[in-house]
Amino acid sequence: MTQNWKKFFLVMAALIASGTYLFCAETDNQPVKYRWPLNINNGFSQSFQEFSYNHFHGGIDLRTFQKTGYPVYAIAGGEIYKIRVVKRGSGRGLYLKHRDGNTSIYFHLDKFAPKLESILRQVQRARGRKYIENYFLKNPVPIKQGEVIAYSGETGSGFPHLHLEIRDRYYYAVNPFPLLKFPKKDNNFPVLKRIILRNRGDSLIDGEIGERSINFTKIESHRFAVKKPLLITGNFEVVLNAIDIADTGKYVAPQKISAYIDDERYFHLSFDRFKRDDNNQLGFVYDMFHTGSTSFFYNLFFQDGFHLEGDKNNFDTIIENISPGEHTLKIEVTDNHNNLCTGSLRFFKMQNPSIRVTGISKLPDGISLDIEELQAEAADRIIIKLYDRNNEILYTGSLNQRRITEKFPVLLKAAADEVVYMDFNFYNNKDLYFSKRFLLSTDHLSNISDISFDTFINRDDIYIVTEQPEIAPENIRLGIIQGKDSAIIQPQSGRNFLFFRFKPLNFDNTLLLRFKIYANHTIQAEIQERIQIIHLQEGVKRNFTYGDFSAEFFPRSVYEPKVLKVEEKKFPSKYPVLSKQVSLSPYNFPFLDTVYYKFKKNVANPKQAGIFKYSSKSKKWYYSYTTYDPANTTFRTRLISSGTFALMRDVFPPKIYFSRPRKKLLSSVKQLFVTITDKGKGVNDDTLLIKINNKTLDCEYDPDRNHVKIENLGAIQKGENRIYIRIKDHGGNTSSKTYRFYLN
Repeated sequence: MTQNWKKFFLVMAALIASGTYLFCAETDNQPVKYRWPLNINNGFSQSFQEFSYNHFHGGIDLRTFQKTGYPVYAIAGGEIYKIRVVKRGSGRGLYLKHRDGNTSIYFHLDKFAPKLESILRQVQRARGRKYIENYFLKNPVPIKQGEVIAYSGETGSGFPHLHLEIRDRYYYAVNPFPLLKFPKKDNNFPVLKRIILRNRGDSLIDGEIGERSINFTKIESHRFAVKKPLLITGNFEVVLNAIDIADTGKYVAPQKISAYIDDERYFHLSFDRFKRDDNNQLGFVYDMFHTGSTSFFYNLFFQDGFHLEGDKNNFDTIIENISPGEHTLKIEVTDNHNNLCTGSLRFFKMQNPSIRVTGISKLPDGISLDIEELQAEAADRIIIKLYDRNNEILYTGSLNQRRITEKFPVLLKAAADEVVYMDFNFYNNKDLYFSKRFLLSTDHLSNISDISFDTFINRDDIYIVTEQPEIAPENIRLGIIQGKDSAIIQPQSGRNFLFFRFKPLNFDNTLLLRFKIYANHTIQAEIQERIQIIHLQEGVKRNFTYGDFSAEFFPRSVYEPKVLKVEEKKFPSKYPVLSKQVSLSPYNFPFLDTVYYKFKKNVANPKQAGIFKYSSKSKKWYYSYTTYDPANTTFRTRLISSGTFALMRDVFPPKIYFSRPRKKLLSSVKQLFVTITDKGKGVNDDTLLIKINNKTLDCEYDPDRNHVKIENLGAIQKGENRIYIRIKDHGGNTSSKTYRFYLN
């Protein structure tokens, strides 16, 4: 074998091993050229690899103007080898294999072309059911490019549209846009809406701990910016809220996202192809709390196990290695028509100010002190304030020095006997970003009986943030006890608060927090609080129990250590609540493998009960699909991210409205509509019964439109007509209604 042939086979083997998409030649030795599947200037309404409830969208959705019956043309020649008919989901579908190894898939069809429809009817008769699931044709049907293979519809889920997928020879979904000639020009640039930053390690973002959300300002049609620079110490995470606007005006997902620090790319995500197993990557791509069906939030940082991201750079290391000073975070977002928009955010990497003060004493005319050391080059103002025990300001003055290396005496004129504490406040661009407190009196410390605090968790960093105006960093420590292990944590200062950061000591679920308040090295007060946590690690199966609630985490539910905080909530509910309302937070990170939340409860009517999830955005509870194990009296729901859950009873029967016709006396009737809605576990359309004049009709409930369209009107007669509707929900609650209308 020659060297050239060896190189060729090595390259081919490498491409196949990496899953690289390859075109195979047709008989004329040319790549397949695909055509658009519809002859209407329609546009698209959902893009490839878009967040779609709990999975990546495997193709593109093509608009059909809320109508059905448009001819669907084969995008290339080949053979139809499979048909699919299901009640929900994809509805009616066709699978067309092409000579380049690709397969095009068409879903939500109203009906097939006559020769395919004939095959379907034969299969339906043989199997004795309308919904045959999948059927592989014994003799695949040859198809030419441009041949009508079906007609568009709204079968399955969703309103009228055509769903088109292209899968390569490995059955990986590939982005159809580069392969199809798009018939309609899209001049809409992507839009950058906002950016979210989260603390990592000991960092502060503008002096704060937590989640910082900042809106972009539109500079031009394709350029966005955060006008005000941020002050950042340490590491952080970046989450981007971006959308593309399709030619239809629908919000869809863009095709590429890249992020740069000072023009050096550190992150790249391109929605080109994915395999079925990549659905576990959904939570790496999208922030699972903020993202919805038309609002997309992208994690712009690499995480262990994130194989869809291209650069795989450790963002923590990048931030650690850049020099102090001003830097630019630049983001590029490209849609499927190569419209590119950019966004920029300036930030100052800096160190928190450090200040050491000694010799604080009260004089007849004020407060005397010595500044032994000061480093605050990033501050453009340093303001000193003195307070009394009622937090009233007694003195305000400024310090002009930004760097002090030798003892520097200061005299602050105020009513010295009334001064309790002193703050050094550091500003940049008129914003307070750091504060350091010193106590002049500690008499009040022994009277402190409670401490209010917030908990912020990111990955496995636990932050305890407390705002206590009477306490300085030198006067408080946090002891943590977790099972047999313990540690003492010193506080750090932020903007008007103190915070303690630590990682779990072990896998024990209970953390005992002991706030110890000191004066002159003596404990003046000690306050205890307990919090419940779940410490998750890759490869470790975890089971957690909290009263009648339990959670089961499989070994690959996370790819790096994560912590969940468990607490009880009391949100209002219109449903009878059968359990505790259990919150596991934070809600933004994903579960990458199987996770079940369960409630063990002996319920009189288990069918009526279900697990509901609370939405903090709508302030409502929504049913989460629940299975019941009667042997263990346990209700279970599977999750892709956390939230607040409770076991509730669905006591509300469906509501029925006879919405057509609007008049009781009619000259003719072409079709009738019955609207059916349900608040809780949802309509069970298998229980639907509709009779007209005591004749049972074969009708189907449309869950997208919440109605039943009655087209078989053979039972209608002149004069009085009666229509009877009965249906149950999945909780077993029954509703029935009888309506009358009259025909001339």
